[in-house]
Order: sequence, then C-alpha cells, then structure tokens
Amino acid sequence: MAGSTVRSRLAPEALDAVFGALRDRVAAGDIPAAALAIGDAGGAIRSETFAARPRERIDPQSFFFLASLTKPIVATAAMQLVEAGSLDLHGPIARHLPQFATAAKEQVSLWHLLTHTSGVPDIPTDVIRRERPSAARMTQMTLDAPLNFAPGERWEYCSASFYLIGRLIEKQSGLPYPEYLRRRLFEPLGMQTTFDPRRSGRPLVRVHGVGAERWLKRYFLLRYLVSTSIPGGGLWGTLNDLLRFGAALLRPSRTEGGYLPLSPATAALMMEDHVGGVVGQVDGETRPVHFGLGWGKPTLMRKAPGSPRVVSHGGATGTRLWIDPDSELVFVFFTNQWDPNRDPEVEALSGTYRALAGG
Repeated sequence: MAGSTVRSRLAPEALDAVFGALRDRVAAGDIPAAALAIGDAGGAIRSETFAARPRERIDPQSFFFLASLTKPIVATAAMQLVEAGSLDLHGPIARHLPQFATAAKEQVSLWHLLTHTSGVPDIPTDVIRRERPSAARMTQMTLDAPLNFAPGERWEYCSASFYLIGRLIEKQSGLPYPEYLRRRLFEPLGMQTTFDPRRSGRPLVRVHGVGAERWLKRYFLLRYLVSTSIPGGGLWGTLNDLLRFGAALLRPSRTEGGYLPLSPATAALMMEDHVGGVVGQVDGETRPVHFGLGWGKPTLMRKAPGSPRVVSHGGATGTRLWIDPDSELVFVFFTNQWDPNRDPEVEALSGTYRALAGG
C-alpha cells in the first residue's frame, strides 16, 4: 500500500470481514472488549463496539481511557501556540520556565520534548502508585530532575516531559491546559474528550488488569486521575472524537462537524520524521528511531501496512490512532485491557488495508 491513493470512499460493507473477525476475537476472550472505527478525511465510514460481557455497556459514544494517546492531542495544542508565535519550537524552554534554567538544561527545546529526545527523566511508576503525587508535585519533580542525557543525544520515551509542555501552554495562553484544550481543540472539533468524564452521562469503559476490579478502587483511581489531569496520558475520549481529530489532521481547518485551528503546513510538519537515525530503546531493542512531533512513525520502523507518511500513537490501555495521509485513512482501535494482546488490533489494521486495496 505504500504510496497508494484512495480515489473513492470505502464502502462500509467492504469492512464486513474486518469487523466480523474482531467480533470473533472478543467472543473468544482474546480481549475483554473492542471498539473500532474507520474513517477518512470526510469523517466516519463505519464504527462498531463489542463486549464479551453482556452487562458491560459499550457503544461508539462510550468513554475509553486514552492513556498515552493523550500525547499527540496535547502536542497539537502546543503546535497551535508555535504557529501563533507564542512558542518557539527550537528555542530553550527555560525562557518560559525559569526553574528549568540550569546550564545542563539550557538547550532543551519544545522540539526535544515533543520528539522524546530531551533527556528529561520519567517519574517512576512505583512512585506514582505509592505516593499518588499531585499534578503540581509531578510538575515540580520534572522541573527539578537532572537530565538523563544531553538533549538530542538519544531517544527515550518520556511521559513526564508533557508536564513541561502543559506548563508552557499555560504560561503562553493564560489558561490551564485542560481549559485550553477544551476551548481551542475539543469545542471547535465537536469532541467530547475530557480529563474529567464523571458528569458526562456517558458510559465509562473500565480497564481490566490495573488492580482496580472492585468498584470502590475504580472510584478512587478515577478521582486521582481527574485531579492530576495527566497531560501525557489522562484523557478520556470516544471513537467519534478520535475520528474527528484524525480527519481534521488529514484535512486541517475543516472536517465533518467542526474545524481544527491549525494550518495544513503545521499539521504536515508534525507528521514528518524528525529524529531519523537517533538511537533509542523500542520494545526492549536498541535501534534507530523514527518519530514526529508527538507522533510515532511505525511504518519506518517495522514491517507494517501503510505509507511512509503514516503517523500513529497508542496507549497502554489498548488504544490506537493510526493516520495514513496517502490513503486518507483514519483507523481508531480501543480495547479496555492494560498492556493488551495487540494481535486483534494488528489484524484489524491489516484487514482494513486489504479492504482499501479491494481484496
């Protein structure tokens, strides 16, 4: 499919095999639930949800915990400010964050943060689980921590760096970053995505495998997540939300039901490979990494369907957004399992490309 172009819109029935296979995977217990949506620059083509347990209420409007799929959304907000001239993509962030102004950190830029090449260390998971630090505390920890390596020296995936991005958005927009996202991204696009889904009236799809199977534990975990509004992994969203976001990136400014305040040139810049050749750890293996501004470049790193222009991001809760500009494809896949079996997702993606090719 590399380099191919879709000349006519994919018919929903052409995806029967894809959705049927996913239904069978859920029925077999390979994953507890699944939600799949396929779209293009014009919006949704087909979306369905499947749950192994009949009592679980899941539909295309259900809220799934997006986890790290939050990152490219927050990255887009930051790039709006770059486009407006409020932030410099390559200038030192210490200009705006005086607490970060040390000799070792003076070269760290927003570009480094968005490409995971900053050297900023992550906050250990066991610290978060044991101490449940506040958002302010985690931001301060990130500001204070020494770098793991010189900026640009290597690639190292980091969620904590998004606390710095959140702080930059606040400093330059005058709004708390959750409010900035709501006003400048979600409302213009007609998205329901939020850091606090509790009063939405929509079903919240619980995540299996995080040690919160009992209702009370889930309640306290959700309350903590809402209180921290984790900019690198705290959003909740629906299939339709992510389809709208993906379609808007394929055709910036206008999409079905809303618009994205971002120019085509900036959207294209985000999707370019910015770190090709920089070495990092990926899936336990040290190798050259390909990454955009907030986006992974999977087809440049492994055998996968799609063009070299594909961008994608997933989350540990089984979320995935895949955008292929050459095929005008938006692929959204959710499940509700921590560190899930990814085979059903890979099969659904491969089947979608076969359908695009007329197979």
